[in-house]
Amino acid sequence: MTICGYTSRNIPNPKIFEEVLERRMEAKAAGDKATANALKLVVNTTYGAMLNQYNDLYDPLMGRSVCISGQLYLLELAEHLYQTIPDLRIIQLNTDGIMIEFDDSQYAEVKAIVDEWQSRTGFELEEDSIKSIAQKDVNNYIEVQSDGTAKAKGGYLVKGIAKAGAFKVNNDACIVAKAIQEYFVNGTPVENTVNACNDIRQFQMIAKAGAMYKESYYMVDGERIPVQRVNRVYATKDERYGKLFKVKTEDDSNAKIASLPEHCVVDNDNHLSIEDVDKSFYIDMAKKRVNDFLGIKPERKRRAKKMATKVNATTKNVYQKLILARQMFLDGTVKQSGKNMKLSYMYFELKDIVPSVTAIFGEVGLVAIDNFSADEARLILVNIDAPEETIVFTAPFNQIEPIVSNRTGGSVINGMQALGASITYMRRYLYLIAMDICVKDEIETQIEDETESKKVEEKKTPATPKQREEIKEELTAPEENATELQIKGLKRVLVKYRANFPEEGEKIATSIAMQTKGFTKISKADCEKIINSLSDKLKETSNE
Repeated sequence: MTICGYTSRNIPNPKIFEEVLERRMEAKAAGDKATANALKLVVNTTYGAMLNQYNDLYDPLMGRSVCISGQLYLLELAEHLYQTIPDLRIIQLNTDGIMIEFDDSQYAEVKAIVDEWQSRTGFELEEDSIKSIAQKDVNNYIEVQSDGTAKAKGGYLVKGIAKAGAFKVNNDACIVAKAIQEYFVNGTPVENTVNACNDIRQFQMIAKAGAMYKESYYMVDGERIPVQRVNRVYATKDERYGKLFKVKTEDDSNAKIASLPEHCVVDNDNHLSIEDVDKSFYIDMAKKRVNDFLGIKPERKRRAKKMATKVNATTKNVYQKLILARQMFLDGTVKQSGKNMKLSYMYFELKDIVPSVTAIFGEVGLVAIDNFSADEARLILVNIDAPEETIVFTAPFNQIEPIVSNRTGGSVINGMQALGASITYMRRYLYLIAMDICVKDEIETQIEDETESKKVEEKKTPATPKQREEIKEELTAPEENATELQIKGLKRVLVKYRANFPEEGEKIATSIAMQTKGFTKISKADCEKIINSLSDKLKETSNE
């Protein structure tokens, strides 16, 4: 930042930063660790602030320049060392430091290369001598220095109140971090460290639900118990207690809070004692993390081959089960029984979908629950093996009004029929959405263009002046909404069609009413096509 001029351009005078850095280096050289460490925090924070958009020092160009340039400078040094000194090992290399291993007899040669690099670049390297190091990665390691003191870095190892400042606190499973350190520094088995500790605060885990979640709960005796969004949790052997879950604000979906035991108890008021804690959980966690440092990966479970006749879905979550159910539906032989008036194509009706989907859900372990409010229709899929896991599908619910013929005053569908038809219609579409079933748009059943040869038109009496005027109006504005006269004609033909085909006629009337918002939103052309199509079907029936 000082040599290349990469300080934030929002600092009034870059000299201010240089002076702080110089004071820090003088304090370290004089052995004044308190001052040196305090100023180191200031220096490092000044760099970090350049990449924080909410800080007045925000300057991402300079911040990234520091990072990239530092890595390139050190890469050049690492390459020189590696190519020049036999058997030298690079332990780690990042943007502001390099750790190498070499024989004591090679120190003078290493020092010469480092000094040349410093004089050429203008950088100064601080040197630490390390006796041993155990590292998972560049950001998680514990080192033992020459004087026997241990230094740890990373989320696996740094717990409690950080030395860098009291505002950095991580009290999550502190006993596990201590057990890992004792293992690598002193060779102490992790179970010895865990079992010897009787301070219950060392075993607490902090369970948080982030900003996207509106609430948390956990299961006790199969019941859902509300808790805070941030909780103090302990592992327990009492199987009455289950895991913690968080509820998403956006869609009310549930998710497990990660890294918690299968059986955990919430104790925000400090009522538990160490006897209530299942120490074996923390021992297992510590052993797993030790293996992460040693590069030992957990043994991979062999996946059983899929059987075509039987599906074992008990270990799958609700999303995996839904994917499996969708695939089984696609692989099935469900037939479409719905048909349009001209038998031009088939489509799924509710009676086609529900029996098949119910059987599939029973096999994979899902149950579907639908409910309706005044303005919303919902289909909730629940994981039978973990009832707290759900997926919710929603759609606007607008009940159609009863339809009455303007000419005869007869009812096409009454109030109860309209409600029942609306629910059936929405249930069908909710299942189509949930199972990701692609179908032809139902309105096309009524308005699609006929590709058959044109029939010979019947002789008609000459049109009256009023009729010619209406025809002229329709031709000049074919995309305008249907006239009142056309809509009356549509309703008349629907009443006739329902009288001849009661079940099919009621479905068609309901569908058209919902698609056209109660016969208020339909173009002239579409209205005429539906009237003609229904009239043709009625004529065919009368001829038969």
